[in-house]
Amino acid sequence: MKVYLVHHAHALSEQQDPQRHISPKGCEQADRVGTRLRALGVAPVRILHSDKQWTIDTAQHVAAKLGASDKAAMAAYPIGTGDSVEPFMKEIASAGGDVMMCGHFDFLERAASRLVCGDAARKVVEFKPGNGTTVCIEQQGERWAITYAWRTDHAPT
Repeated sequence: MKVYLVHHAHALSEQQDPQRHISPKGCEQADRVGTRLRALGVAPVRILHSDKQWTIDTAQHVAAKLGASDKAAMAAYPIGTGDSVEPFMKEIASAGGDVMMCGHFDFLERAASRLVCGDAARKVVEFKPGNGTTVCIEQQGERWAITYAWRTDHAPT
């Protein structure tokens, strides 16, 4: 089983767009993430996101590139700064396949830490805000390990 943690793509400022959709740059970033993950054979059974527009947009762009638009859905629990990662851990355990979370860096960092070392407060990875940084964490027996990380600025367009 694999868990894909995807930091949302670049969003417009609140002054530019009160709903904060992803920007044209963010659309390009999210599409690159989806294209890259499709090339790697990624096929999550769920693509989760928060209730924030920029995570919704990111998830929808990635899902479209994966041919999995029907898999994108809002998480049934809060995934913001300070929110518990335990509901996400339960979702992973019951998913029956790979799971992707398009979210916010604080939550994603704590989720990665919880999976890899069992302690959400012990940082094991860092996300570069607003560019679609993606981390793949794979279950290996009873343990989880980071198998790769990728940013949209790691490879030429």
